[in-house]
Amino acid sequence: MALQYVEIRYRFLFLVISFFKSLQVVFIAIISQQMINWISRPQLNQLLGLVMIAFLGLIIFWIIGVGYQKIYFTVVQKINYNIKAITGKYLIFNARPYVKVNTSFFTNDLKSIETNRVEAELQILTNGIQFGTAVISAIVGSLSLTIIFMVASFLPGILQRLMGKNIENKSKGWEKSNSRYTEIVKETEMFASSARLYNTESNLWERFKVSANKMEVALMKLNFWQGFTNETISIIAYSAITIAPIAFGVYLVSQKNITLGTLIMISQLSNNFVNPVITISAYFNDLKVAKPMWEKFKKISNDSNYYSKSQSNLHDIKSIELKNVTVAYDDKVIFKNVSFNIKKGDKVLIVAPSGWGKSTLLNTLLGNMYIKSGKYLINGNDVVSNLSGVHNYFSYINQEPKLLNDTILYNITLGYPDYGNTLNSVIKKAGLEELVREKGLSFKVGISGSNLSGGQKQRIEIARALFFKRSVILADEATASLDPKLSKIIHDTLLKEYHGTLIEVAHHLTSEEKSMFNKVIDFNN
Repeated sequence: MALQYVEIRYRFLFLVISFFKSLQVVFIAIISQQMINWISRPQLNQLLGLVMIAFLGLIIFWIIGVGYQKIYFTVVQKINYNIKAITGKYLIFNARPYVKVNTSFFTNDLKSIETNRVEAELQILTNGIQFGTAVISAIVGSLSLTIIFMVASFLPGILQRLMGKNIENKSKGWEKSNSRYTEIVKETEMFASSARLYNTESNLWERFKVSANKMEVALMKLNFWQGFTNETISIIAYSAITIAPIAFGVYLVSQKNITLGTLIMISQLSNNFVNPVITISAYFNDLKVAKPMWEKFKKISNDSNYYSKSQSNLHDIKSIELKNVTVAYDDKVIFKNVSFNIKKGDKVLIVAPSGWGKSTLLNTLLGNMYIKSGKYLINGNDVVSNLSGVHNYFSYINQEPKLLNDTILYNITLGYPDYGNTLNSVIKKAGLEELVREKGLSFKVGISGSNLSGGQKQRIEIARALFFKRSVILADEATASLDPKLSKIIHDTLLKEYHGTLIEVAHHLTSEEKSMFNKVIDFNN
């Protein structure tokens, strides 16, 4: 059940308040019965006393109802948040996910789970409790009673119009939070591999959770106000449609305008046995709608086959060697029998024809690809059987810089603390001093770095690679989308300012840029 994703105290409160809320119809039936009994010895002050007790009781049940709405939407918010947090953690921390998680899963599948699973389960419980404690309550009327009911029926509509404006405002707030959350989901999906690379999964996850929580809180406020409005209208409707007409009907019986039998019939007719059953049946259909998405989420929730935190206590790389390595994906061979040897401090250019698998080769070095055959040696040790920590040796520069809609500081450090004044050093080496001086480290770069130029975005990517002080930088067509002049400047930074090992795959470099590398590995043949 979805309730397993909320704390026990919230489950208990929800069940208890649901039970007390269901007693409302019982209370009304008892009051009605007492009013009928009053007829045998009619005294107006006693009747007024019963009416006062009835209204006092309804006020109490109004409080219970508001409490129910609060706990209901709090439970929904917490379940939805925990489901999103679990899924977000799976996306960020898991380099080889068993279940495919993408933007559509977050925005469509999880929304279906929320509507057709989470809320359906809660409504089934609520209506089940109501069914168990339901009492037949009837409203019929003579002409005069009918007129009262008709007049009372207009009241909820009037209140709905008066209270609807606040719901609209809450809805706008939720739309804004939801838009930001969708943006964060897309960024998180795009950036998860970089977070795993630099061991900042927890920071990216925290960033994701903050946005998810804000969105769910905004939705909870919207739903609560809707529930508050509905509960208020419901109580007022009960007051106008139930208590007042029965009191008036009893008065009519005492005046012999209608018979006692008619009043008893009126008071006994009720839909409270039927409606919960119909409602429960409808919600069971919703459970069926959400079943595929729920089963997919359960696989995610039950999958613990990944590290919650990577380890980075690895030694410096002195050598990297591939011996007759073959890599396959879904039984399709990407490349085979690849061999090369790279020493510490080498500046290596790898060239190969388009579609050869250059990016796959870099991901193989990162430990993200399954090595079908061959040896992958780091410092002379074969790591093929244990690739989980290999990424700690490497930084990675993407062809298209991966930037979050966050500050320059966060995009460089990914929330990792700056020890030993590393940040200022890498800002200088990456050529970001002017940008930081003009905009400041707290400047937000925009969605995918929309507030920056192509060169500035690439420099932030380089600064990030330098900040984490990895032994090797892998560059995947790092300057392919830049003009030749800017490409030359970027290569000056990488090849002159960085004293570690650099491995770059590219095929659009000038002769001058190629001459800056001390080793070229050519797979064109």
